[in-house]
Amino acid sequence: MNDKDYFSYLYEIASHLNKEYSLHSALLKSLSKTVELLDLETGWFWLTEPDHKSVYLAASYNLPPALNNHPERLSGWCYCIKQYLDDGIDEAMNISEIRCSRLNDISSGTKGLKFHAVIPIIINGQKVGLMNLLSKETRELTEKELAILNTISELVGTAIQRTRLQQSFKTKSVTSDKIIKRVLDNVFDPHLKTIISCLDTPNLDKREIHEALNTAKELQKQLNVLGKETKAQERAESHKKELLYPEQPLTKRELEVLHLIKKGLTNNQIGEALFITERTVKFHVTAILSKLNASTRTEAVDICLKRGVLSL
Repeated sequence: MNDKDYFSYLYEIASHLNKEYSLHSALLKSLSKTVELLDLETGWFWLTEPDHKSVYLAASYNLPPALNNHPERLSGWCYCIKQYLDDGIDEAMNISEIRCSRLNDISSGTKGLKFHAVIPIIINGQKVGLMNLLSKETRELTEKELAILNTISELVGTAIQRTRLQQSFKTKSVTSDKIIKRVLDNVFDPHLKTIISCLDTPNLDKREIHEALNTAKELQKQLNVLGKETKAQERAESHKKELLYPEQPLTKRELEVLHLIKKGLTNNQIGEALFITERTVKFHVTAILSKLNASTRTEAVDICLKRGVLSL
């Protein structure tokens, strides 16, 4: 095969890797093309576990019956894995012209496979995985073929790194979604209930209308804060920035209610002191307990004292 054909295969492999969003599909495409490129028979990918002390089988292509029908034979340790994790393999190499250790003591179903090559995948000094290739032919890959495999290894490593970053981003996005949901449940929902309670009262007086208006304005402010912090998070690096929305913020009115709770006043007495209805006080108390993750009024006061929100 001439250089033009080699580069054509490399371009095709790179193109497939860039198009595939599934890591398994990307690895399978690169395996099939690599086997075809070097006129081999079969191959598989091991990828490192997060602890970088073990590997797992991530993809395989055209396995012989002896392996395809007995997947347990591709589990556990072998010479290649041990050498790789012990820093004994740092570039594509021929292992030897002996049968792969995975096929030892197997009398049938191997399709005569014996040639074994291993290609480590290392990105920025970090072990990502390794690729094993087998052939019936008793030969060693040439220096040129090994160099091609090193290039393929870099392409595959980049694809693995990109896919893992995408998965990491999705995970962080899910985490952010949970934070936002918690804020909606603990902050905005109680506010909305307070507004609805105020406006749903027959023969509204000015105090109740004023209370509902103030609560709506406070809710609007907190929505603006949440919007700004969410945009800030999107611009920042995901591993350096978290949602900065202040967790469990208490409004001015809620602090007033909490201060009177600390004094031992009942809901009716708090309503008279703040010129609001007892029903509105109850919704403020519910919001306070929810935001502070407190079970009782006493616990809510204790939490705020410890946080310095209230003074002794």
